[in-house]
Amino acid sequence: MTTTAEIPPCEPHIFNDIQTNARLFGGMPIAIFGILTNTINIVVFLDQEMRCSLVNHFLLVLSISDLLLLLCNFFMLIFPVIASMSNSVALHDSFPLILWYAYPIGLSTQTCGVYLTVLVSVHRYLGVCQPFRAKRWVSGTPVKCAIIGSIVFSILINIHTWLELSIAECLSAEFNISVRSITLTALKSEETYNIITKCILYTLVMFVIPFVTLIIVNWRIIVALKQSTRMRNRLSSQKSTQSTSMINNFRLLKNAKYSELFGKFGRLGFNPLRSPGLSKGGSVRDRSVTLMLLAIVAIFLCCNCLAFCNNIYEIVRDTRAHIENDSNSTQSMLTKDADASLLDRSQDIFDFSVELSNILISLNSSSSIFVYLVFSSKYRSIIKHCLGLEKRKKINGVAITTAMVAQRALELSFLPDEAEARRVKREGEERQYRKQRPPKLVRGVTIQDDGDGERTVDEVDNESCRMFISCSRHSTSRE
Repeated sequence: MTTTAEIPPCEPHIFNDIQTNARLFGGMPIAIFGILTNTINIVVFLDQEMRCSLVNHFLLVLSISDLLLLLCNFFMLIFPVIASMSNSVALHDSFPLILWYAYPIGLSTQTCGVYLTVLVSVHRYLGVCQPFRAKRWVSGTPVKCAIIGSIVFSILINIHTWLELSIAECLSAEFNISVRSITLTALKSEETYNIITKCILYTLVMFVIPFVTLIIVNWRIIVALKQSTRMRNRLSSQKSTQSTSMINNFRLLKNAKYSELFGKFGRLGFNPLRSPGLSKGGSVRDRSVTLMLLAIVAIFLCCNCLAFCNNIYEIVRDTRAHIENDSNSTQSMLTKDADASLLDRSQDIFDFSVELSNILISLNSSSSIFVYLVFSSKYRSIIKHCLGLEKRKKINGVAITTAMVAQRALELSFLPDEAEARRVKREGEERQYRKQRPPKLVRGVTIQDDGDGERTVDEVDNESCRMFISCSRHSTSRE
């Protein structure tokens, strides 16, 4: 049994003013707001109407990942500050255990969020730049496999972080009792391990690969959008006269059998043949989705750029410190004091930069709701329905089918008088075909029909039978 004298004293949990103010007044409000907004995102994307689109599957899992990341950031960064400032023994004793779980889970969810963003961009790239391949490749099963693969990859790539921290008991000088404390393991103190994980693995997996992929893919998407915009404007100017004639045909259909239906379409301003630039059809909807995903990627790159710079600076600083420690050069006391003063000043700047990057990462996970509200009309509609601001509009399949048939009829210029003309033309062709048919041969007798109709084989057989009976009667009467 371990006695109180054998337990080492706890190291004081000291957070400087920069860390305390940044986490309490910057990180905590953003984290709470982000937890609320991502909960709303999850509820909306779980709606049956939103699950019809494959891209919303990515956004649903991305919202779950952001929610878990914000929770882990709260317990990993903010909760220790609150616990150290409190006089509660329970908080001092519990936060090391919570931190031990939050640290690896937070890194895994951050990796998952990064690669889900990459997958969303690749998905949109296939839809915009490779539409025919997207028809074959982008379906339900590949999307689910990609999501599951990103989750498994994020867990495996961060599984070593569970071995970096350990929990030990220490004697609290403030409460004079034994409490838990968090410490670094021997593995985390190994220089080779830090070089492999931080300098190589973390930099490549979290920054180099996703940043390069996102920049290339989204640049191609932007170029394709500009080309499609120019093509749409050119086609819109060429087809303006044709669209006007189609609308006139639509007005003529008001006198047809379904005049009531087309009258309603006319009162509603229904015009399925508007120019592509003004249509709210599939192409405009796809364009809106593309712009929404571009906005998400732009926010991601801006909010994670500072973390990338901090990581590079930390690698350079550690490498420089390692080189200086290995050198045997002697320095004067004045030089050492100057270096120490400069190091303290640079450390304060670096601490502020790290805290600011943590706030930006939390902001990236919390701001997606604004992008969805701006670019997704369906998202806004579901939010209004949940808030009771409007009623849910049910989709009428019969009305949609009728509208599609009407649009197809307009595209073919299928007017009632044309139907009658086609029927008369078809009957005339049939009569002409009958007249041009070769004469029939029945039992060695050639039958020629000069009329409009046809004489069947049964009629010819009956006539032959009557002629045979008549001849038989004449021969009997002679006898």
